[in-house]
Amino acid sequence: MSGTTSDKEFYKIFSYVSLFIIALAIIIAILSNVFASSVENDNYNKVKEKAIQERLASPEKINLASNPTFKSEVIEVSSAKSGKDIYNSVCMSCHMSGAAGAPITGKADQWSERLAKGNDTLYSNAINGIGVMPAKGGLMSLTDDEVKSAVDYMLEQSN
Repeated sequence: MSGTTSDKEFYKIFSYVSLFIIALAIIIAILSNVFASSVENDNYNKVKEKAIQERLASPEKINLASNPTFKSEVIEVSSAKSGKDIYNSVCMSCHMSGAAGAPITGKADQWSERLAKGNDTLYSNAINGIGVMPAKGGLMSLTDDEVKSAVDYMLEQSN
């Protein structure tokens, strides 16, 4: 058995190789920490802090209109602003498809829970916004009465 290695010798060599690999990993970790701490980028830290604050911001402050993926358009409603006209130009895009959980116009079962809270609550939510729905459906030039007439129109269509 002159050419073979005994178990004792194998474990000795294996221990040395393992210690070398562990020591090398520790040295690399220390060096990377030293070099990483020597690089300072104030702009990076400012941007990172701003991103953290935005993520932690209250969801009530989220403005979908500020999302660059959404097309920003100014919607003009004709001077005759009936509830139906307002619905067709502002509300229909979400309340026809049920986007973001909006109750679909014409489906009474989706409106029943909301109706149970009363019309004043519906008006308030439509005027001030709720969840991802922006105040006044995103068209701030509407008066409160115009928004109420659009809500009334949707309720008429859903009964």
